Amino acid sequence: MDLRQLKYFTRIVELESITAAAETLHIAQPSLSQHVANLETELETTLLLRGPGGVRATESGKLLYRHAKMVLRQVDEAKSALRHGRDTPAGHVTIGFPTSTSRVLALPVVEAVAERYPDVLLEIVEGSSADLAVSVSLHRMDIAVAMDVQPQPARMTTTPLLVEDLYLVGQRLKSRTVTLQDMSRLPMILPSFPNSIRVLAARAFADAMLPVNLVTETSAVSVLLSLVGAGKGWTILPASALAGLDLRRSGLAAIPISAPGFTRRVSLCMSLSSEKSVVCSHVHRVVIEVARDLVQRKVWNGVTWRNAPV
Repeated sequence: MDLRQLKYFTRIVELESITAAAETLHIAQPSLSQHVANLETELETTLLLRGPGGVRATESGKLLYRHAKMVLRQVDEAKSALRHGRDTPAGHVTIGFPTSTSRVLALPVVEAVAERYPDVLLEIVEGSSADLAVSVSLHRMDIAVAMDVQPQPARMTTTPLLVEDLYLVGQRLKSRTVTLQDMSRLPMILPSFPNSIRVLAARAFADAMLPVNLVTETSAVSVLLSLVGAGKGWTILPASALAGLDLRRSGLAAIPISAPGFTRRVSLCMSLSSEKSVVCSHVHRVVIEVARDLVQRKVWNGVTWRNAPV
């Protein structure tokens, strides 16, 4: 078993396709298949299950994948340390942000990492909170911000950051706050399932036995804001999703919701394999520090900090 085999194997697992992995690795597919066969023979176990829809790792394959990711990361960091003559954070780190959070947090994090650790290459991934947390737990992503995530100590570490309030966003109303009854009478434009806001709203209306007047659903925050700005309805969003938007000029308002539970817990997740990485640990710390600074300077509004005193 050598590093090249581990690199090939991890790429196949991540792409769930030998053909796609061969293309990205720029090697012939038969050669890549032979490398996997040799690895399975050496380890005396089946690592991949082939099927018409692609390949997936067996339980043994998943175990090898986790260890392979750690080994490859440590090798890269050792090379960087030797190149610089010291343990300097360097290498590639994948970090995921939910769409709403990325509007307030992504740019400051990229700038802070670039300033402190110029040899670190960040790969920013935007997606749903649920998908990001799953990717981290499967070691396919290093770090991610996730909402209302359940701790999985056997797969990843979860660091609470803050609690974020949710608002009714749309054309201004006469009242300063709204109730569930008020919202049930409004045309609603909501995020698509399994978005955490959509799940929360659906449960709240169901528990109150109130209907939801849903006119449109979309997973794109930009589309939500465009529709709301055009007067097509109201939506539910955190203040972070409105970063960079001039509410007064747009004629929109973020109205507090006077109903329990319209908040979400924001946490920072890191895979166990990444936790052992010098570079990932440094980036993880930067995200916490940047988030805390944004809260302290009131750039990130409508939140309560939970990680450490501000």
